[in-house]
Order: sequence, then C-alpha cells, then structure tokens
Amino acid sequence: MPYQCAHRWVFKSWGATLEPVDDDLGPISGHEVTVRVTHCGMCHSDLHVQAGGFDLGGGKFAYIEASGCKLPVTMGHEIVGEVVATGPDVRGMPMGTPVIVYPWLGCGECAVCQTGEEQLCPSGSRSLGVRAPGGYADLVRIRHEKYLVPYGNLDPARAATFACAGVTAFSAIRKLPQGTADEWVAVVGCGGVGLTGVALLSVTSKARILAVDPDPAKRAVALQHGAALAVDPGADGALARLTQACGGAVIGVVDFVGSEASSSFAVNTVRRGGKVVVVGLFGGEFRLPLPMFVTKQLTVTGSYVGGLPLLRELVDLAQHSALPAIPTELRPLASVNQALADLAQGRVVGRLVLQP
Repeated sequence: MPYQCAHRWVFKSWGATLEPVDDDLGPISGHEVTVRVTHCGMCHSDLHVQAGGFDLGGGKFAYIEASGCKLPVTMGHEIVGEVVATGPDVRGMPMGTPVIVYPWLGCGECAVCQTGEEQLCPSGSRSLGVRAPGGYADLVRIRHEKYLVPYGNLDPARAATFACAGVTAFSAIRKLPQGTADEWVAVVGCGGVGLTGVALLSVTSKARILAVDPDPAKRAVALQHGAALAVDPGADGALARLTQACGGAVIGVVDFVGSEASSSFAVNTVRRGGKVVVVGLFGGEFRLPLPMFVTKQLTVTGSYVGGLPLLRELVDLAQHSALPAIPTELRPLASVNQALADLAQGRVVGRLVLQP
C-alpha cells in the first residue's frame, strides 16, 4: 500500500537540533487518514517543546516529558496538506482533498471532547507535534477524518496558520468584551499570533485596536493590518501616554506574550471593570496585589488554543470576509533548524511556514 513511510525531522534529546529520519507509518485502518504535508507553520511554542517544557517562574519548570511527551519528537502543529490514503471506514474525504489538520487532540471520548473542546481534555493531550508525530514531515497520519477541515480556495500557507495562530487568536478575542467605536482593545505582543489577533479584531470588533510591541517593524505591520495606534511598552512614559491617547477606555487586553512584564503591562493598561486575556506561554508568574482585583473589578482569564468547531468557523470567516493576511514567509523543511533559531532570536515578522 502506498504512502506508508514518512520522512520526518525529529529531535532525539531535549534541546537538541532536529535531524531527518524515516518512519514506517504501518497499515492504515478504521477512520485513519494519511495526509501528504504541503505546508506546516512554525509556532513559538515549538521552542518550548524543543526545550522540554515551560518556565513557571520562581525557579520552577514544567517538564512536558512528565505529562506524556516522549522522545523522539516530531514537531509541527500547523499542518496543511492533501489526502493520499484513507482507512476503510472513512467517509466524505476523497483522495486529493486539500485540508487543514486540527492538531489539538484529546481522548476524543470524554464529555469535554464531545463538546468539541478537545484541547481541554481532562485525561491529557494527544496533540500532534507534541505527543503525537506532527507536520515537520512529508506525511502525517490522522486518527479520524473529522479532524480534517477542507479550506477550499484559500492560500494554503495562510490556511496552515489557522490551525494554531488563527484559532488561538480567534478564541482569545472572542473572550473580550464587546466594544463600541469609542472604546479600545489592546493586543500585547505582535508576533505571528498577535498580528493574527489584530487582523481578526479588525473585522469582528467595532472597538479601536491598540498594538503593543517593542519591535518597530512589528508595530508597523500591526498598523497596516488594523491597529489604530501602536506603542513601545518599554519607552519612557508609555503607559501614561497610551492611557491619555485612549482616554482611559481600554476595555480589554489580550496578552499574546504571557510573561511577567507583559501581564503587568496588560493589567495596568485595562480600565476599571475591564478584562485581560492571557494567551502567551513565555513563562513566569502572574503577580498582582489581591486588592487590585476588587478595587479595579478586574477579570483575568487564560485562553488555550481553540476547539475544532471554532477552526471551522474561522475558515468560513476567511472564505467570506476581507480578512487581512499577515506576512508569511515560506522556507524549505530542510532549513528547519535555522528557522527555529530565527524564531528564537525574534528575527521573524509574521509567520514562518515550512514546505517539505
């Protein structure tokens, strides 16, 4: 049977560079589908996976190996490709269908998974690119056709980013208050996910958008993709100036960085009665005097990627609206180690997408 051997880029020890290996996928069965990868986006969280975990602050570190991530690891969770093999029980997924692969898998059977929120599965993640082989490969095996979302005539490189950057940003901004044209929402961190958030807010919210990032190039791109104002959080008096510019009407902030500094900036930016949504996984601890929650009537919530129904909704939105497309750079999969280094050093504006 064709398409049974995958050529993958893996790391075999935590923090190591990636190297190519060939892996037998085994016979296909049931509802399984083999997808030939044409594009795979790179995500900052790949750097945490490669490092072996996440900084919890206070000298603490969460090792992902302890929660089921085993070596060797094939990363890559923003996968687009075409169907090249199907199990005997697969329906409605013809050969050659161009699809986005939903990667945030749970057990698929519990009450939470049955709602479509598999990324929150209480029994543990089976996510592609973390605990199951991902898209840094020419082939990927998917356990059920329901995780494949046809994307029609959308640009495939752009469609790949929807599987993480897109659905993560979409899920986060949906948690913000509904704003008016006289109010503001802020995006802290204008990397690939943050810029996606700016673009999505520009077509889904009436509120004006404030972009916050220390990189002038990223601030400039944010202004081109829907932001009305962009500021450097490290500049002298930045907080006072943006408060004056926004008239104290910042009703919600999405922190796409998730560091101690960015979360502090977010809670000091939002007005009384406002809401902060923390998305990024940079690491550290959230520090805030408890009385501030009360006197500011502050709401702080986390937001972790998004469910399969939300990915389908995002694809539909992109197909039927003038959604700004953030910068996307294509690179060959064989250059993955240099691409990861560039991502780690902050040399990427927008999103990197690999091609086998």
